[in-house]
Amino acid sequence: MSYGDLIRDAFRITWRNKFLWFFGFFVGGATSNLGGNIPSSNSEFNPDNFNQSSFSLSTAQIGQGILDNVALIVGLIALALLIVLVVIVLKIISQGALAESVAAVDRGETRRFSTTWRAGLRNFWRVLIYYVLFFLISLGLLVVIGAPVAILIGGTFALTESTGARIGVAILAGLVGILVLIVVFIILSIIGQYALREIAVRGAHVVSSVGNGYRIFRTNLGRSLLVWLINLGLTIAIGISLLIAALLVGLVLFAPTIALIFAEYTAAAIVTGIVAGLILITLFIVASAAAGTFGHSYWTLAYLRITTPTEANTDLVEG
Repeated sequence: MSYGDLIRDAFRITWRNKFLWFFGFFVGGATSNLGGNIPSSNSEFNPDNFNQSSFSLSTAQIGQGILDNVALIVGLIALALLIVLVVIVLKIISQGALAESVAAVDRGETRRFSTTWRAGLRNFWRVLIYYVLFFLISLGLLVVIGAPVAILIGGTFALTESTGARIGVAILAGLVGILVLIVVFIILSIIGQYALREIAVRGAHVVSSVGNGYRIFRTNLGRSLLVWLINLGLTIAIGISLLIAALLVGLVLFAPTIALIFAEYTAAAIVTGIVAGLILITLFIVASAAAGTFGHSYWTLAYLRITTPTEANTDLVEG
């Protein structure tokens, strides 16, 4: 397997099939950042002016304000939950849709947005179960690895009063536990990549896909780890490139706003700032979508390049 060709093919599929960027945005970790402003006051706090009656009045006003706006608060919470649910659903659809369509494009078939969307819907429930299963596996591994570390540290604290011994054991056990967690979850992430493609590309059942993913990893240990390392390097390089590009583009876009602020044209500065911010956000979304599509395509093609020779050899042996 040529890793240079792997990267080139992933880039080619990403660039020539831009409709995949919609799905790539969600598999690339689309999130919704919710926040609020904390009210502040410029007045100085005087303890002499603080008494029980004013505190009771403020508490009563806050409570009354909450009661008066309970419908609005409930509505906002419901809207936030709905947005999160939609993002999760689209993420699950996009995982199966991208894997199946990238594999089809690599075979020389034609894919459009509609066929890719249908592929995602077709794999929805199995991908959802896949996520639940890997969450439970991850939780179990955390318990299996974390419990001995906690028992060791707790036993040391119970058996000795020496501060040095306690600190030494806690640090050593913590470092070993973190190292084991890193190794285990790197392996689990690779198996998960293969298992997802087993579901979306091969049509395997969820439980068998995990077993197949482990078998692919075990029989291709070196190549799998190298694919993961290359992916890590590409992720870091893409992240740094996007950060530098965002800073440069942001500087260009906000240059008129900065100039207007120094010229004391406040209203014009606000307008140009909003426009520049919207352009920058749009560019960031597009770049994130393209990067997500590339990363997903990279793993799908790596899975195909690793498994296809194995299957061909198996056929020759059986024949």
